[in-house]
Amino acid sequence: MTRTPRRSPSSVDERVSFWHGCDSTVRFLTWSSYGDAFTMDVFHSEEQMKKEVTFGRKIRQLREERAWTQEHLAEVAGIESVRTVQRVEGCETQGAETLRAIAAAFDVTVQDLQTVRAIPESQRIGAWLVSDYRRFVDFEQAHHWNMSYRSVVAPLSEEDRQSVDDLLEQMFADRECIDRLDGELWDCYLEHVREPLESLFELGVVLFVLGERRDLLLSSDLKPLKDHIPNWLAQHFMVVPKHGCFRLNSDDPLHRFNVDCKAASDALFLAVKNKEVGAHVYDNALWAAMQPATKETVRWCETCFPLLPGGARITFEYIEQVTGMSRYQLHALCNAITAQPVIEGLA
Repeated sequence: MTRTPRRSPSSVDERVSFWHGCDSTVRFLTWSSYGDAFTMDVFHSEEQMKKEVTFGRKIRQLREERAWTQEHLAEVAGIESVRTVQRVEGCETQGAETLRAIAAAFDVTVQDLQTVRAIPESQRIGAWLVSDYRRFVDFEQAHHWNMSYRSVVAPLSEEDRQSVDDLLEQMFADRECIDRLDGELWDCYLEHVREPLESLFELGVVLFVLGERRDLLLSSDLKPLKDHIPNWLAQHFMVVPKHGCFRLNSDDPLHRFNVDCKAASDALFLAVKNKEVGAHVYDNALWAAMQPATKETVRWCETCFPLLPGGARITFEYIEQVTGMSRYQLHALCNAITAQPVIEGLA
């Protein structure tokens, strides 16, 4: 494979992007590499899912089976206002007295009016940044999982985006078939992903991984012993800019892809889980801070961009990493352009 270093972005679109986690995620299912022991623990857990009890759906069903109007139900049940029936069927209210009256009108019990729905719960259990092959191997060996997702979050040119997609396909194509208990096969997998992984990092991106523990609902068509599997473990692999940052909207803080910042990981997890939420992703914080079209003052995350002496938020170390220039070179460039010996005003 020929590795192509990442080209310098040539347009605004290649430095800034809007990422919608629910739309860009690719899913694939796997089983835990801890084998039957882990699977048995999951299936035999006594943990119960949360339940939601509503009455509106069943009341409407019983009324329509009898070809009753809402007005007729109100009359038979002795309810003064048809609006009350409408609110009950819309699950806006479920007063005990009203429910008893409606149950009596249908000649059933209040329990017969119930619809019980399971509420799957989800919890973020960790965040990891993978920036080289060794970290990827350590991560894969340390964490078992049942399901994985992957998405490209970094702002990229069409050419680089296609390269990233191709590399991800090479890395993850057979991952769901690999069992870490099969040492020889696992070693082959790790060696197989080395080249595409290193090529991925050469494009100026890294992997940000979110771990999730969730309840997995099971289809009744499968005739399972239980309606769900608790503690199902999922991983969200996100390809992010190496020095990138993001915010959910203009009022939210600007975060780095920082595993040590709980607020940053929680914000990304919100975007992953909620189809109504997305994130504005920047190639680096310099670009986010100096966009000419941005009129709002940047609101900095205090953990990702702590306040420095003099009021700055971006360190020289960060600028050196982003530009690939030494501090001496930065000073010289700044002096040549502005006649000032130091860079200021990046707060």
